[in-house]
Amino acid sequence: MSFNRRTFLKRSAVTTTGLAALAGASGTAAAYDVPLISTRDHYNDDGSLVSGETQRSYDTNGLVPGIDTGCTGDLTVFIHGWDKNSSESGAEQAAREKIQHARDELTGAGYGGTVVGYTWDNDVGSGVDFGWGEAKTVAQKNGAKLAQVAVDYKSQCPESNVRFVSHSLGAQVLLSSLRSLNGSWFTDNGYDVYSTHLLGAAQDNEAPTQENPDTYDAITNVVTNAYNYHSNEDDVLQWIYNSFEFDQALGETGYEEGKTPAPNYDEFDATSQVGNDHSGYLTNLSDEIVSDM
Repeated sequence: MSFNRRTFLKRSAVTTTGLAALAGASGTAAAYDVPLISTRDHYNDDGSLVSGETQRSYDTNGLVPGIDTGCTGDLTVFIHGWDKNSSESGAEQAAREKIQHARDELTGAGYGGTVVGYTWDNDVGSGVDFGWGEAKTVAQKNGAKLAQVAVDYKSQCPESNVRFVSHSLGAQVLLSSLRSLNGSWFTDNGYDVYSTHLLGAAQDNEAPTQENPDTYDAITNVVTNAYNYHSNEDDVLQWIYNSFEFDQALGETGYEEGKTPAPNYDEFDATSQVGNDHSGYLTNLSDEIVSDM
């Protein structure tokens, strides 16, 4: 990362413009009942930061425990994936719906903590790759912002568990955040991300292995228990990685055969439950995810 990991702010940079944007299609921020962290509209279409935002700034809708309200015993941050089809306003609304779906599925499966959504500029870019390159860059840059959320939360709620769940390209936000947290104020003070759960991860399949030492070390040092749920028939990941990355995705194959994954990393072959439905992980696997929490 380009910034000094030991200089995390102890307070978040919440902007009034971001709060207004969170009101969005729902009319008012209060009309949407899931706590939200947002970095939407922090990035230009080329993946660069807009004026007034920083590598670590983020917005909320005023409902996030430990940041806007009191602490909760167990906090799960859900990070959505890529959106190549929706309009700008439609992408934000679709993200909110996915976050609400995640909250409903996890709590319906017995999770007793608080689910918070993390929404980001997943619709930037254009061109022959439909903006995949720019969206991937923005996802990786969001890692420092999500890391700042974890720092702010644990500084206020040190006894609470914090967990990350991601879908699709959200995996690159999640793993980037772990790299940012590794060797920072967070780990220096003995904090951890209690569990991470990658669903249909649009991420190279060597990421959690010794082939990628930065991510391997981050998983090992930052996370207590790391889980990956993949489907060998996930045709969306097959298309993305064959067409754009010339590689295979972690969410399709699991970690690359013959490589050594982080010692606290485990994975679940969900092919029989998910099949080729890239959007079906939460619907079909929430019981498994909550069991792993």
